[in-house]
Amino acid sequence: MTARWTHGRSARHDGAVCGADGPRTRITDEPHLVTCPDCPDAAENETIPDDAATGDPHVIDMLREAKAGNARKISGVIVDATTANAILTVYDAATPKTQAKIASLPIAIMASFAWRVLNPDS
Repeated sequence: MTARWTHGRSARHDGAVCGADGPRTRITDEPHLVTCPDCPDAAENETIPDDAATGDPHVIDMLREAKAGNARKISGVIVDATTANAILTVYDAATPKTQAKIASLPIAIMASFAWRVLNPDS
């Protein structure tokens, strides 16, 4: 099986980042021919292996590394230091039972939950 280059995020989201026709639209089999201005970086991000997955017992450790400035990819989502800090702030303040629930959430929901807890007025 050969690697195929698709529009960025098309593997996880409907539609292409650049607005090309249809979901999961293929660009090319050759990465050097990707000409869409929004897709080259996203295509490179898709090739980065995941450091952890949803439900992985090491997801909190990966978030701690991301908080220290080493961006990590968790379940296909690249997590930066600010987002990791928000998640860990909520996680560390929670009870052990709640911590287990937070750690089992998908990373996108975990981040959304953390931002809602930290900024309830928005």
